[in-house]
Formats: sequence, structure tokens, C-alpha cells
Amino acid sequence: MPYGIANQLGQPDESVAGRILDAAMEGGITCLDTASVYGSSEQILGTYFEQQARSAHIITKIHLTVDHETTITHVEEQIEASVQRSMERLQTSCIPAVLLHRPNVLGMFGDKVTELLRKQVKRGNIGTVGASLLSYEAQEFAANWQQLQDDFYEIIQLPINVMDRRMFANGAFDRLRNANKKLFARSIYLQGLFFLQPTELKGNLQVADRWLTLLRTCADQEGMTVPELAFSYIHHMPGIASIVFGAETPKQVEDNIALLATPAISERTLQVLETAFSEVPELVISPSMWAV
Repeated sequence: MPYGIANQLGQPDESVAGRILDAAMEGGITCLDTASVYGSSEQILGTYFEQQARSAHIITKIHLTVDHETTITHVEEQIEASVQRSMERLQTSCIPAVLLHRPNVLGMFGDKVTELLRKQVKRGNIGTVGASLLSYEAQEFAANWQQLQDDFYEIIQLPINVMDRRMFANGAFDRLRNANKKLFARSIYLQGLFFLQPTELKGNLQVADRWLTLLRTCADQEGMTVPELAFSYIHHMPGIASIVFGAETPKQVEDNIALLATPAISERTLQVLETAFSEVPELVISPSMWAV
């Protein structure tokens, strides 16, 4: 997909996608994140691994459409169709891991959805199950928590970065960590916003000028670049099992892998960051609200 606010190249073609995956495999990455709604991503991955003498742990997501008229029968049909479609696209008889893409369905149908997913696991269609969360929807998290705390949901993917402290403020991060979930951090660069210069901000995102300037100041004071600060902040955070990042080019993959060597941020700067970004407007840290 042509994804990310800092994306300058659009959607990579299949050749570029192949080189991006080559860079990932050669760099030691063993887990790849995708979703049924990520454009042609599943097909690209399926074709790539069918042609290569390589393998990876694929995590995909199923997006269930529900409203007040949806029945559990409709949900079961959607799960079955989504899993089968992803298996076909990925060219596999078993998907290593499947996450619920926004698990509001759990709050609506409770353990009935969990049982439907258990059936998929028992049939051998799915290996591991989890959920992809939105940190700022505290009410949705509370509604889903009764099911999510079940050990059946092993992986939890969540948006978290140096500017976004909502997962901490609403207590969700501590709950997940204490429940021994494998926490996968995404949006660590806030969908590319951190890479923009204040002069590049458009529309209602111009309000982010102050916060991007502050981010650069904190990075300078720590003797780091913004990517180093943003990556290190998540990489060295207790409880984070993995970082999910996107890339437009093979070099971006290599650059992100190199960031694994970035040292931890000093306690002094961590305290500054906690205070400095405690009141970032929701408009800045919620991409769905951006009008650019």
C-alpha cells in the first residue's frame, strides 16, 4: 500500500517488495506482519516464499465487520472466509499467527468468538491467536479485556511511541504486561510523522510543529538522531517483545535493523520525555484524525 505520511515513493511494486523482503531475511528478521486489508501484501508474501528457499513466521490479521444487527453466525462466516482467503493468498495450509484487527467483536460476543477461533486452531488452520489494539480507545479495551486476558490470546499488537502515553495513562500497558502477553509495538515513528520537518506539516497537522521540535531537541540533548531516540525508547522498554516497522526500500529495512545497536536512553532523558509528552493533543497522536 502507499502507506505512511512520510511515504514519498508510493506502493512498492513486486520487484521492490522482493528486495525489501530479501533485506529483511538477510538482516536476520524472522517474523513478518501483514493483514487481509493491507492491499496486496498477503499475495506478495505468498508468492515470495513460494519462490524462495526461505521461510518466516507470518502474522496476519482478520478484520471482522460488526454492528448491532450482526449475529454470531455472521461472525463465524466472516472468520471462516477470512482465514481461508488468507491461507490461499499466503499459500499455506496453516497461518502461524492470526490477530483480530480491532477486537471490538470480543466485547460484543464474548467467549463465543474465542471458541470460534479455538476451532480454527484445532483444525490446524491457525497456530497462535492474538489481537491488534488501538491504545486510545480505553473504553473498547475495557470491554474486550475479559476475553483478552485469556492465555489463548498470546500476542497483543499495540501502537506505542515516545509521544503517545495513552496506553500508560489508562493502565492498559501494565495490564497486558502483567498478563504475560507478547507485546508487539507498532507505529513507533507515528506512521512516519517523526520524519517530517515542521515546514512539511499541512492541514490540521500543523499543530504538531511544537511537538516535533521538542522531539528533535530531546534527541539532540541525548546525542541521538530522532530515529535512534524513537527506536531506542521502545526497544529498551520492559515488556516489549518485538517491534513492527514498515519500509518503502531495502535501505530502510537495513537502517532499522542497524538501530538494534542503539544504546538505551539515559534515565534523565526518559524522565524529560515522560514530562514533555504528557499532554500531546489527541489530534497529533491519532492518525485517523489527520486531515492533510
